This record gives sequence, C-alpha cells and structure tokens, in this order.
Amino acid sequence: MITRYDGSTSEFIINTPCESAQKYWIGACYIYSRFSQLEINGVNQGVHAFIAQIRDGNGNVCPNIRIVDYGHKIGLNGVDNGRIWVSINLESTCVSGLTILGYPRENLLNSVADVSPDGQYLSAIKDPEQRFAAFLSPLTSGRVTIAVSSMNTKKIGLAIAIRYSLSRRAFSISPNEPEVLLQV
Repeated sequence: MITRYDGSTSEFIINTPCESAQKYWIGACYIYSRFSQLEINGVNQGVHAFIAQIRDGNGNVCPNIRIVDYGHKIGLNGVDNGRIWVSINLESTCVSGLTILGYPRENLLNSVADVSPDGQYLSAIKDPEQRFAAFLSPLTSGRVTIAVSSMNTKKIGLAIAIRYSLSRRAFSISPNEPEVLLQV
C-alpha cells in the first residue's frame, strides 16, 4: 500500500495500488492500524504506521474501501477475518464517480517521524531502515513474549501429562487381570 500526503487538505491519501497489495485483518472493527510506504513530495520515506477508519458509526463500510471475507479457515469459520483494499487503483481525483479516501494528518502514528501541516517530513532518524526498525521494536518484544509464554505453557502441559501417565492405569495385558501403568 502507498500513502501520500496532500498538503492542501492536510490528509494522508491511502491507496492499494494493485489487487495483491491487500491487507489481511480482523473483520469486526471500525478502525485498524496499517503499515504503508509513505510518499512525501514524490520521495518515498519508507514504511510508516497509520490508523484508518473503515466503517462509519452504524457499521457500514466507508466509501472506497473494499472488504472481502478471507474464506475457509479450517475449523475457525466463525472467526471474522478478511481482506481489505483502500482506494484501489485511485491515482488521482480524476477517477470518474469516486472520491479519494483521505485520513487526517493526526492519523500517522508518529513516534519516530512526523509530517508538518505544510507537508514537510520530520524525523530525527535519517536512515529509512533505522526508522522502520524503531517502528517495529515495540512489536518485536510483544511477539517474543508471546513465543516465550507459549513455550512455558507447553512445558507445564508436558509436566502434567508425564505426572498423570505415571499414575494412570489402563489396559490389562490379559483378560481379567489388573490394568497396568501407562509408562510400562
């Protein structure tokens, strides 16, 4: 996805440039966060995070947003995940009958970079790759925490299963004889 800043309206213009630039998302939300290439005055400033509204107060999909259910989810069909495109293939306001979807300048999650009202890109971090790493660093620790927690949960489950198997009797070797321990 590409996001351009329009200084005349102080809005970010979010565009999904092609069909394959879709975003997978959790379906029942009114706003969502997304990462997108930010272009300011024709210069790509790298990946930035934005908050984007996709439904109005009544739950209706906003104009120029296309939402499609993800499809078969192997046992999780009740989960409302889907795919989303924003202002697909809208390169200018000249597209007949369509309004370009704009989001206020304040919708940029600007922890390491910002855009002034007149469209100047501001960041203390000059290297786009370092800016992207700074954006991702809070997410990375969360993902590591999830992985470590799942490992600890597996260890606890394994300990419970082993202890249970040491005391659980099942299956007799011969008819009318006592059951034997599972570990045997």
